Amino acid sequence: MTGKLRKYAVLNNKGGVGKSTIAVHVAHGLALRGNRVLLIDMDGQNDASLFLGFTSEDYKKTFYDFFDRYKKTKVSECIINARENLDLLPSRNIDQINAELYRESRIDLVLKEKLKDLEDMGYDYVIIDCGPQRSKINDAVLCFVDGIIVPVQVEAASVRAIGNIYEYLSDLRLDSGMVSLIVPNMYDQRTIDGKENLEFIKEFFAGTDLLIQPVHRRIKITEAGKLGKTVYEFDEESSKQFDHIVERLVNIDAGEKQ
Repeated sequence: MTGKLRKYAVLNNKGGVGKSTIAVHVAHGLALRGNRVLLIDMDGQNDASLFLGFTSEDYKKTFYDFFDRYKKTKVSECIINARENLDLLPSRNIDQINAELYRESRIDLVLKEKLKDLEDMGYDYVIIDCGPQRSKINDAVLCFVDGIIVPVQVEAASVRAIGNIYEYLSDLRLDSGMVSLIVPNMYDQRTIDGKENLEFIKEFFAGTDLLIQPVHRRIKITEAGKLGKTVYEFDEESSKQFDHIVERLVNIDAGEKQ
């Protein structure tokens, strides 16, 4: 497919919400629809890379090498093919990248300059798996992307953290409209707490079209990740949960292109 490159961050300031799981499956789901997708793993734990079956022994160069101004490494040298239509840009030394970014006077331009070659590499989508904390690298990512996918674990603490995303955008002087999707994740419909928290999320976003169907807590998703697979390769029934996220993104982008 061809057209405008679309860039999304998968972000929540709270950890443990299944952010990497959402990022990987959105990226793979888009790729399976014929889109050329680049998944950038910017979380220091490298969960997205591990979910796709890659460890640090599987790649020699990462985003850090490309970011280092003294190494003169091209972004194409750091990208590895993960699946058909799906490439991965792994990362390491996130703390050092953050330290470097403190020296930048225009954080809003850093990734736009560093990653400008992606526009000419034939990608339809860039999906960035972000770390859970506020950081200079996340500042730079938010200034780079077109939209944000916010996974929210369906439990009280995570629900309360939703407002932090909007506060973060305000602090960076970015438009709150960048929030494209809210994804209730790890939903357990068998518990009263789960049902009550999902209702709270629905009330919080009543009158908007941001909220989509919840992704249910399923052991097959965890098992797939341990094997370095997505559920698209492991359990067809579980994979259907991610199709509605992918479908919504495609529809959003189709609407913007009209």
